[in-house]
Amino acid sequence: MAFLEEYLNNASPTGFEAEGQKIWLKYLKPYIDEYTVDSYGTVVGVINPKAPFKVVIEAHADEIGWFVSHIADDGLLHVVRNGGSDHLLAPSKWVNIHTKKGL
Repeated sequence: MAFLEEYLNNASPTGFEAEGQKIWLKYLKPYIDEYTVDSYGTVVGVINPKAPFKVVIEAHADEIGWFVSHIADDGLLHVVRNGGSDHLLAPSKWVNIHTKKGL
């Protein structure tokens, strides 16, 4: 549960997946023999890498994200999509705003 809470509360939007993948890899390391991370942020863990049959655990994760593009004088935030999020669903969702100082 501690892993899940840490992982779900970490911001890892499209293009910025590295922090979330670090959490995933930290959790996965005790169960695998080797791992690789590709340039897209995908973590691949391998059990028994030298055996004829291997177990591969692969994960690529990013989450829906929006960037604040402007803050109006009345305090309203203007945002732009990051990735393939559905702009029709956005008005009905709660958000967390991350700044340089944190959440």
